[in-house]
Amino acid sequence: MMNKTQRLVELLLTMNTRQKFTLKELSERFGVSRRTVLRDINELSSLGVPLYAELGVHGGYRILKERTLPPISFSEQEAVALFFAGQSLKFYRDLPMESDWQSALAKFYHVLPEDVKERIDRLQRRLLFWVPVQRCKASHLSSLLEGAMEQNILHISYESENGYTERDIQLVGLYSMNGKWYCPAFEFHTGEYRLFRADRIKSVADSPDQTRKKNHDKLLIADWFGKEQERAEKQEEYDLRVRLTRRGVLLCRNDDWLGSGLTVMEDGTGYINRRISPGYMSWAASFFIGCQTDAIVEEPAELRRLIFNQLRETISNYNEE
Repeated sequence: MMNKTQRLVELLLTMNTRQKFTLKELSERFGVSRRTVLRDINELSSLGVPLYAELGVHGGYRILKERTLPPISFSEQEAVALFFAGQSLKFYRDLPMESDWQSALAKFYHVLPEDVKERIDRLQRRLLFWVPVQRCKASHLSSLLEGAMEQNILHISYESENGYTERDIQLVGLYSMNGKWYCPAFEFHTGEYRLFRADRIKSVADSPDQTRKKNHDKLLIADWFGKEQERAEKQEEYDLRVRLTRRGVLLCRNDDWLGSGLTVMEDGTGYINRRISPGYMSWAASFFIGCQTDAIVEEPAELRRLIFNQLRETISNYNEE
């Protein structure tokens, strides 16, 4: 027969995994009297476990939405690793559960032994998870995440190059890259999957019509990148060839997509030889214009024309009267 401490921990684990329970069920589960179970429940309640009692024939007990997890033992290295996993979120301007992770990290740090705290403090002075600071605020991350988890159809107001538009979407999920949050979603007006920037979503509400839901069970957020690659492969592509100086090589190495097609010569110069889809053309034109004479696009001709037209428009804005 387990002792009282073991029973309390097991009792808390049992209550956390069940929506509702009765004294009889717990009494039979732990092999003790109902009176003993009631004393244990009262003791857990006094320790802060948020229990709710329902009276009547079909009554019982249940834990409120904010459940309390039982104590968990960590090694020193596990504690330090978990603390810095939380710290890696520090420089994000917006997070779906910002107050929760800050509160959890504060509690976690508070109960650590002094020598472990000192070790963490030393590490914080030497180790940093830097994320580029974003000036654009993503105000609706919590609502977007909830919509993705519940797979609700959301009605959003979205800011694009053409102004504000109203759209109905169903999110595949959310992901973060370089400090920005992105929302791949099915857009009902176009009948296609689109990628939305979370900071450009200005309002979010459940759509009044939830009957059009799509089933995303087979399309998870981790699979989205494979879907994007699949879409790119279906598009007509062009041969991209770019001649690079030594500085051009360094600039192009900073981009994963360009770097995957980069060849470096013995003298440090190089060239890019890969395929490019039409959807990347505008971005590529702007990138290579920024490289100035350190990157010369030799083909495709469509990209060369796009670069020429962008440069001509830029020059026309600075022509002296």
